[in-house]
Order: sequence, then structure tokens, then C-alpha cells
Amino acid sequence: MKSKFSKPFLKLKDYFLTQEKFELYLDPDTGLIKTIPQPEDLDLYYESEDYLSHDDTQKSLFAFCYNFAKSFNLKSKTSLIARFINKGNVLDIGAGVGDLVNELQKNGITATGFEPSAKARKIAKEKGVVLKPNLESFAENSFDLISMYHVLEHVTDVEKQKQEILGLLKPHGILILALPNYKSYDARFYGKYWAGYDVPRHLFHFNKKAVKSLFDKEFEIVKMKPMWFDSFYVSILSSRYKKIFAPFINGILIGFLSNGIALFNKEPSSITFVLKKRF
Repeated sequence: MKSKFSKPFLKLKDYFLTQEKFELYLDPDTGLIKTIPQPEDLDLYYESEDYLSHDDTQKSLFAFCYNFAKSFNLKSKTSLIARFINKGNVLDIGAGVGDLVNELQKNGITATGFEPSAKARKIAKEKGVVLKPNLESFAENSFDLISMYHVLEHVTDVEKQKQEILGLLKPHGILILALPNYKSYDARFYGKYWAGYDVPRHLFHFNKKAVKSLFDKEFEIVKMKPMWFDSFYVSILSSRYKKIFAPFINGILIGFLSNGIALFNKEPSSITFVLKKRF
């Protein structure tokens, strides 16, 4: 899939860390959006104790709520993966601090993980979970299921990532993707302040059309599932970025509203896609 990011979509900042300015450009044919410019050294934009997916040691109220939601989501993710694989090997790409790999292993599922962040791998190792620093160490056609929970938006080349996944998956294997949905109500409500854009850590931005355009030739979408907790987390952060009074309360309210609207328009804040390899 060749994308042409020809349509200006939004001007915004890295509200999380640097306050640097970025722009989003849309490919009208596919619905995929690209962050421009894309920094050469992205590691610098992850160097914050508040980046919770790489550090679960924080003790703030927000971190507590994040970890509570993460605990619920871990059970939901494990249940979903178990539905599509009874036996076989699972690879979690972008494994963070190894919580999903750990949960899968506790439930008798053979799982391993890849995580590029040395800091996150170190925390995972302290939990007894050894994560690989690259994908090259894995053999072709060695996994029955690959999961990427909020990872694809971070990669520098989505087409290359797709080809790597195709090489690692066995014939008719399963790919699970979870992605922020820029068509959701909370995305429209917060606009440039929507934390789901999270530039420049999020290099690409997706909706259902973009996922279908990117994967339809090689994969069949067999299920789409809302991630209901994501709307609250994203909305609280977005309220902070927009400097709304009482951001925690406001974020909870907008999260509820977004989820309610999603029951009718099927556009939740984040979507889990289950795809099956066609060959």
C-alpha cells in the first residue's frame, strides 16, 4: 500500500513532554494519517517518568487508576487471545514491562515478547519476564498469534512492520491490533488536544478505514472490539492538555459520553482488531 499524505489535517503540539509543534497529514484514499516531521531520535520523546507503559512504579492517583484499568484489560486481553488460540506460540510486540506476556504464561499460554525500550525490558526482567530487544531473533512462521496493543501507531514504517508480521505468523495465523480511533467522539471533542494523537510518539493515526486499507489484501478482519477504559484515560490526559478545570472529573464525564455515543455509531476511543492471515 502506497500512501499519499497530501491533505493537511491538524496542527498540534507534543503536549505531553516537549511542547514542540507538529502537523498531521491525511491520505484521503486510505484514511491513514501521518505525523510530520518524524524525529530521527524518538527515544528522547519517551524519557519521562510519566510515560506509564514503560514504567509501572509511579504512585500518583492517575497512575493508580491507570494500573487498575491495566489489570482489568490484562484479563480481557488474555481472554480474547485464549479464544483464538488453544495451543501454540504467542508473540507480544511492544510488550512494555511484560505484563501481558506474564499474564499469558500464568494462564498456560506459551508467550514471549519483543520490547525495544531497555528501561521497560529491565523492569520486565525484575518481574521474571525476559523480553527480546529485536524481532530478528525469531524464526519465520513461528507464531500462531501476534498481539500489538497500542504499538502500530509508534512504528516508523507501517508497511515494513506488516511484512515482518507476515513473515513471523504461521499460515492462517491471528494478528491482534489495538489502536486509538481518531473518529471517536473524544477525538472530535478535544481536537488538537486529544491525547490519542500523542505526537511525535504516535507516528501514524488510524480509523477503521485505515486498518482495512493497510491489511485487507493479506488479512481478514474477523472481529472489532471496543476498549472501553481507553476513553477515560485518554480524556483525562486530554483535559489536562487543554487545561480544563478539574481535568480528572471532566475526563471521566467525556469518557462516559464517548462510550455512550460509541454504542450507536461504533466509533469508540480505541478499537481492538482481530485479523486472520489469508494464506
